[in-house]
Amino acid sequence: MQATDTFNVSRRAPDFEHFVDIARRHRTWILGPLWAGIVIATVVAFLWPDTYVSSALIRITSSQVPDRLVMSNMNQLLTERINAITQGVLSRSTLTNIIQTHDLYPRDRRRLPMEDVIEKMRTKDIRIGMLSLQQGQQSRAGAFPITFQYENRYLAQKVTADIVSKLMNENERETISISQTTTDFLTNEMQQAKAKLDEIEGKVSDFKSRNFASLPESQQMNLAALNSLDQRIGQLNATLSRINQDKLLLESQIRIQREQLAKATEAATVIGDPTKVYQKSEELARKEREIAAGEQMLIQLRQQWTAAHPEIKRVESLLEITRKQRDDLLKEDEANKKALTAEASKGNKRVVVTREMQTMEAAIKQTEAVIHGKSLEAQDIHNELSRTTAQINGYQAKILSSPAAQQQYAMLTRDLDQSRTMYNALLARQQDSERGTKIIRNKQGESLDLLDPASLPVNPS
Repeated sequence: MQATDTFNVSRRAPDFEHFVDIARRHRTWILGPLWAGIVIATVVAFLWPDTYVSSALIRITSSQVPDRLVMSNMNQLLTERINAITQGVLSRSTLTNIIQTHDLYPRDRRRLPMEDVIEKMRTKDIRIGMLSLQQGQQSRAGAFPITFQYENRYLAQKVTADIVSKLMNENERETISISQTTTDFLTNEMQQAKAKLDEIEGKVSDFKSRNFASLPESQQMNLAALNSLDQRIGQLNATLSRINQDKLLLESQIRIQREQLAKATEAATVIGDPTKVYQKSEELARKEREIAAGEQMLIQLRQQWTAAHPEIKRVESLLEITRKQRDDLLKEDEANKKALTAEASKGNKRVVVTREMQTMEAAIKQTEAVIHGKSLEAQDIHNELSRTTAQINGYQAKILSSPAAQQQYAMLTRDLDQSRTMYNALLARQQDSERGTKIIRNKQGESLDLLDPASLPVNPS
């Protein structure tokens, strides 16, 4: 077996002349496809239908009423709502209606299903953009352009105007619908809160009417009335004590008057011949009057001072002397009566009525009338004491039952305050919502304005 010799052939590196030489040798294969491509592209461009682009510009207008005065009912930004509205405008039903109304894509509809035609229109022919405005360090949507491309420039303009109209109308309809829904919801909640508030107010009013005296605001009245009744009890007891003292004085006075009348009657008794009747001496009658006056004065002084008072001592000393003198006169009178006893069988006894006796009888009747009046007055005081005591017992019962009633009243009051607070809050929100809805209906809120209407394209794109 022979060995094989290996030969290495050296090659130079390719350069520009090498490439030129290759191109010169293969120029037919290079220029032929290039020329065919130019011809084909020219023919296709000539046969391809013209495409016209119609555009419109919608501006986002801020609310004419500041938010600090009237809050908006919208819970989304207008840009977010536009995105949702755009999805609705570009929905299958809406685009189908636009295609059928303007008789768009007749060739595509003959050879493609409707779903493909709609998808082509949505993804390729319709463009909805967004233009932002810079405000400080934040940017906000200021406007958004809408374009539609089609081979017929008049239909392109009509479809663009139709899309703009549907977008603006849908935004207005949805804005009013959302705002009115919010207003209706708050109105319903406010009416329910009002009904609940009326119910609790009725319970509080009924509780007040049934437990007026046990309410916290009535406690001061109850205590004041109780103190007034206690003072009245003290006054009535003082009056009753004074009446009883007056009755004691009058009873003592009438007892003395009766004793004086009995003695006067005895002195005026005639035995036998009237010319021989023993007359009571004037001195004895005067002493009796002095003793009666002294006893009455002593009773009055004892009501004012103690027994050790000098004035009481002096009156008692004078009264004792006067009684001793009266007793001496009575002994003398008794001796005279014994002297006349022997003559008692000789004649009939009879009483001679004197002016002094008549005066004493009138005084006794007057004193009895005064005592009777005092008794009636005392009875009235006792009746009033009974009524006042019953009133005091009633107020005390109210005060004792007050804690339970106050606890129940506090619960009702707390529920009433909570219900009133909720009602006032809902009423304020409902009124704000009504104003917000009114602003939207009057087109004074945040809205869409057509800045540039749909254009009529002149040159194909």
